[in-house]
Amino acid sequence: MQYTEGQLGRVFVVRIDDGEDMLVSLRQFILDKGIQAGSITFLGALMNGRMVTGPEEPVIPPVPHFVMFEGGWEVFGVGTIYPGEGGPHIHYHASVGRSGHALTGCLREKATTYLIIEAVIMEFTGLKARREFDQKTQLHLPVLGERGDAVKLTDFEKPSEQKEAAPPVEKKKDKDDLPGGLAEIIRDLTRRPSQ
Repeated sequence: MQYTEGQLGRVFVVRIDDGEDMLVSLRQFILDKGIQAGSITFLGALMNGRMVTGPEEPVIPPVPHFVMFEGGWEVFGVGTIYPGEGGPHIHYHASVGRSGHALTGCLREKATTYLIIEAVIMEFTGLKARREFDQKTQLHLPVLGERGDAVKLTDFEKPSEQKEAAPPVEKKKDKDDLPGGLAEIIRDLTRRPSQ
């Protein structure tokens, strides 16, 4: 785990109009205002775009699975801004939906506005943060704090009394239970109450 502490700087509300590329517009705005670090929250609609919806296979480094969407999709999402090579590095994640279908992922390369996008940009000051290319993952990852300042989760653990563990509760096997908790996942997805 890594962390850095800073303060809230300026706050901007931005309107991006029909036909404008949201990614290009926000990047230019961030450059024009000299924002080095911050966060973006946005909502509205996109006519079309391209996003990574996960890896092709869950391996490191990942090969991104790209999906194109078009035809007017509702959107909401967030982004982070950190200093990087060649200026501020902006990383967006969003969910888009249309006619009962939804996609969630990392917006990349293209996001054409349909009607309007409303964005709120909060600038952070005093952070020791940057985004750097990581050889292992082949991704640009945030690096927080000074080099070598990584904090391990165990640094936050406090000694506590060892409590005697309660015996595990034996779950009554249901005839439709599937191995590995799959039945629980399916129940959650279909909102069928547990028996």
